[in-house]
Amino acid sequence: MQLIDAEAVETTCTFQSSVDITNVRLEWGELVVTLTSGGDRKVATVRFSEVAGFRLLDEGNLLEFWPACAAVNAWLFLIKKNGWFDLESSRPGFLLEKGLGLSEYFIASQNSCLSVLSGEEPTVETYSI
Repeated sequence: MQLIDAEAVETTCTFQSSVDITNVRLEWGELVVTLTSGGDRKVATVRFSEVAGFRLLDEGNLLEFWPACAAVNAWLFLIKKNGWFDLESSRPGFLLEKGLGLSEYFIASQNSCLSVLSGEEPTVETYSI
């Protein structure tokens, strides 16, 4: 197994308590992800445009992403190498190629994790609850 090469994406939203992905929806080609932290009384909405694909799995099925995606107060990561995109690229039927403007992002939460292939950097909005 090859190690994941990832870096935390800086956002204006940090969580001190556990965070959960509470909603994932695709709206006209835009993926909208809601994360909620009851302990922090905070909600973050992440929007990805130009989405080529996404997958949601329990974090227990993504052990290769740890510890690379386990930074303190970080929950959004840019996967540079050996992530889901590279795994899919090893299949003969997968036609997307790196270098065509797609990047892989990874959202880590307590209940599940989300991988996103997107042509644009995500935007993040934070709300108090």
